Amino acid sequence: MSEQPGRGDGGAGQGTVQTTGGGPGRQGEDPNRTGVRALWLGAGALVLSLFVFPIGLVLGIAAIVIAIRAHKLGAGSRTPVTGVVPAIVLASFGLAVAGLQLVVTAMLFPELNSRQECLSSANTTTDEQVCKDRFLTQVAKKFGIPKEQLEPYSDFF
Repeated sequence: MSEQPGRGDGGAGQGTVQTTGGGPGRQGEDPNRTGVRALWLGAGALVLSLFVFPIGLVLGIAAIVIAIRAHKLGAGSRTPVTGVVPAIVLASFGLAVAGLQLVVTAMLFPELNSRQECLSSANTTTDEQVCKDRFLTQVAKKFGIPKEQLEPYSDFF
């Protein structure tokens, strides 16, 4: 901790301002608080990458950047900064899941687009089933696997 002169108006105890942390960054920034913030962002990245992968990517990158910043802020202290390692682990898993979803979406973009166009013109559940079957056939053909292997997973599509 360091003491720095404050703007005090002459009252008791108003002549100094207590700051925490050290190293690079803003004065008074608590590395443990920053580490916990990174931990929350990492957990959010993992959860959101399962549902909305672009947001998971953004949160994962932000969590890693803030965790590294918290680690640098606490580099001078003798105690480890809270939440830095778990934040990086969670964010890394979130980035891996979101990255995998991004790659699969990019690979299957023409098929997904065709399926969406088919579903938008479908009027009955039979038409929707035809769209689903056509999509599974296209994906099976693209990856060179039998369509029967994809049918147990058809509810995910």
